[in-house]
Amino acid sequence: MHTPDLASLWKQAIQHFQHKRFADAESLCLQLVHHAPDKPLAFAMLAQICHAAGLVREATFNAFQASQRLQHVQAGDILEVAHVLLEVGEWHLAYSALGLIDPEHPDNAGLLVELGRLYSNLEDQPRALRCIDLARAKGFDNAFVANTHGILRSFVGELDGAVASCEESIAQAPGFGHAHWFRAQLGRKEFARERVSRMRAVLDRPELGNDDQTYVQYGLFKELDALGETDDAWASLMAGAQARRSVTTHDVAHETTAYDALIEATSDSFFDVCGDVPRDSTPIFVVGMPRTGTTLLERILGNHPQIRTCGELNDFRQQMQWVNNQRLSLTLDAGIGDFVARLDPTLLGRRYLAKTAWKAGDSTFFVDKHPMNFQWCGAILKALPHAKILHLRRHPMDSCFSNLKELFAHKYYPYSYALDELATHYRNYARLMRHWHAIAPGRILDVRYEDLVAQPQVEADRVQEYLGLPCVEGVTDILANKTVTTTASTLQLRQPIHTRNVGGWRRHAKGMAPVEAMLADLIADYEAEGAFALAS
Repeated sequence: MHTPDLASLWKQAIQHFQHKRFADAESLCLQLVHHAPDKPLAFAMLAQICHAAGLVREATFNAFQASQRLQHVQAGDILEVAHVLLEVGEWHLAYSALGLIDPEHPDNAGLLVELGRLYSNLEDQPRALRCIDLARAKGFDNAFVANTHGILRSFVGELDGAVASCEESIAQAPGFGHAHWFRAQLGRKEFARERVSRMRAVLDRPELGNDDQTYVQYGLFKELDALGETDDAWASLMAGAQARRSVTTHDVAHETTAYDALIEATSDSFFDVCGDVPRDSTPIFVVGMPRTGTTLLERILGNHPQIRTCGELNDFRQQMQWVNNQRLSLTLDAGIGDFVARLDPTLLGRRYLAKTAWKAGDSTFFVDKHPMNFQWCGAILKALPHAKILHLRRHPMDSCFSNLKELFAHKYYPYSYALDELATHYRNYARLMRHWHAIAPGRILDVRYEDLVAQPQVEADRVQEYLGLPCVEGVTDILANKTVTTTASTLQLRQPIHTRNVGGWRRHAKGMAPVEAMLADLIADYEAEGAFALAS
């Protein structure tokens, strides 16, 4: 029997794939799998082709097949498979694959930066930092690597080192916007005005691209706001937001229609059939809008001896996709109602628990702190009837301001760069949460940020009571919690709980006036609830 030239077949498959001729690439990959079933890369490409077609189960299957063929494979090929595993949401398999690569081996020096980046994506910051340390020591260094080094050092608490690495990045590439932005996040009032002058000089560069301009403007806002120059700070924030919005796709009418569909599909009868799942470990979902205190609550929970924190997991959303064999867009669309209605709750719940077990370990409770899980509260309670949901609420204006002033990764939270879109999103979020409370009364515990920072032990006791756990003194000492965090709040968590951010939007009240007008009724309701709580 004639054996084809496998190297030639693989080269052709790559060319077809790169030009999005997926049917031709798939045909060649199937030939490769037939003639060389022990090679992982053809399976990995099949996974990518299925992923592009929205076939989640087939993509997962082929990625799994690739992951089982990594022994005695070159490190570069292992890294390619790990990329695909991450793409299809198989995070544990990706982490295991990376463990097959020896960072110390001289042949792997050129892979260290990407290896570190993937470890960071998988929340192993110490190992990621070790890879970048090695890369820089071996001469694989540039402004991007130095800035990455600084970010990782900040994650593990090496703040002085983070500043030094960031400054090295700027010295190597003075126009690198992300480094200027990150340097501003690190604070340090000394030389703040010099940093402001440095960023303004960067903005005068005619060749500055949109991404660098966006990051520099947000960095300027951060520095100027800390200096009390609120008018100039607001101008920089608006310039940065406008730059990011110009390259971001978001349709507020489309979003509102999607929330309508989700609410309509989850009526009072939604919980008539719930998942039959093991109850050895109880997931605690911490939800809410981003930048509203969810990480603070997670740190408090992590101080309880019976709770393990697992960071911002994407597993629930990923397993919904697997169960329905259909990919979801990052923002909801009008088909979300039908999508949620046809979920198999037992399959979804069991797969979620299985896929998070490597993070949860043998803990009695584990925390999944992905803010956007607020969209899935109904599906969570249907698939995992024993799950607990903590909803972090914050004053509508502080919630919106905290989103507005944060520069998120591309494609995430696209509503946050225009005032009217931001206010509309907040209304959609608020009415969806009201809906979940209406159809699942008593199942979700609201925690108000203002109460959490003003009387942390009282709120911590209330949370522990809701969880059915014994109240533990000292859980509010977040400085005692040494768990690495990679959220935008990482630097704020290096200080004790405080109330300084309550009402922070007011120093920009003039600029925020359009949002305040659009949310007037919700603001009144929220403030009335707070006054009632204080009175009682």
